[in-house]
Amino acid sequence: MTLKDRLSQARWTLRRGWFRIWEVENYFTRLEQLAKVGAEINLGYVLIALAAAVLATAGLLLDSAAVVIGAMCIAPFLGPSRAVCIGALFGDRRTFVGGLVKQLFGLFGVGASVGFLLTRLLAARVPGIGITTEILLRAMLTQREQVLGILIAVTAGAAASLAISADPSVVETPWGQIFDTVIGVEIAVSLMPPAAVVGMGMAFGQLSVSRDALLMVVVNVLGLDLVGSALVLAMRGVRRSYLELEKSIRRAAESVLAKAPCLRLVGSQIDVTLLSPKAATVRVSVRSQMGEDVEPTIAEGIARHIEAETGCRCEVSVDLIPCQVHSIL
Repeated sequence: MTLKDRLSQARWTLRRGWFRIWEVENYFTRLEQLAKVGAEINLGYVLIALAAAVLATAGLLLDSAAVVIGAMCIAPFLGPSRAVCIGALFGDRRTFVGGLVKQLFGLFGVGASVGFLLTRLLAARVPGIGITTEILLRAMLTQREQVLGILIAVTAGAAASLAISADPSVVETPWGQIFDTVIGVEIAVSLMPPAAVVGMGMAFGQLSVSRDALLMVVVNVLGLDLVGSALVLAMRGVRRSYLELEKSIRRAAESVLAKAPCLRLVGSQIDVTLLSPKAATVRVSVRSQMGEDVEPTIAEGIARHIEAETGCRCEVSVDLIPCQVHSIL
């Protein structure tokens, strides 16, 4: 590559934003799917949150940092946090509200409730149950705890966004899931222990402890979901307009394929890779009936229709998969 070519490439990189995400297949659609999954409350989420709350409460009462860390390792708050920040950026109110409700339900409906009930039960039957150092660490008693707590929350949120911003599909791989779990631990640091302390303070009649822990939870949720996660994703170019562009390109391609009588849309795959707001590559895998002739310029037709509908210039490749169909319906 000549010096002139390198300078031209450097100018293009700066012009489109070096920190932004391009050239990742189905990037914004995958983000939307991750957010929607993260906003769903299911039995698995409730049971894992329950287990994390019991461990956190026991560790706090035992004054054991190791047990509290164990609770952080299984707390399932990464998914709803993503749903909140991605839902906000995509303007998806249902996903945003669903993620927030899921997050708050896990923290207060499960975490604080378990902290209250388990503490009351143990305090009435087991001697030596009382306020410990680990409990006091989760209450904002000094400016130091406030500042460092916010710093931890924002950093954990930024790390969670960076973990998926390079390529959301990485999360679906085994190694990606391990890294995702590590980031989830960082998020749990700021959420589950103080949420449990909210209920424990009420069980001990120490409302000031509950109030301070509640303030820590609220500040950390804001730091995680908005300041940390959403800000980083916004800087990386996550926009609703790009999501809509991906969907529009896919719909335009589908409309052309639907007009070809020898092609079957069932089982077809249309992958869109945005290169910039005005350019993309489209890879189409579609089934064709054996023995039927397919228009040789179908890729060109798709590219022209996409440009007419969206204003985006595309390089389109079409893979035809011959198939036989028999139906007695």
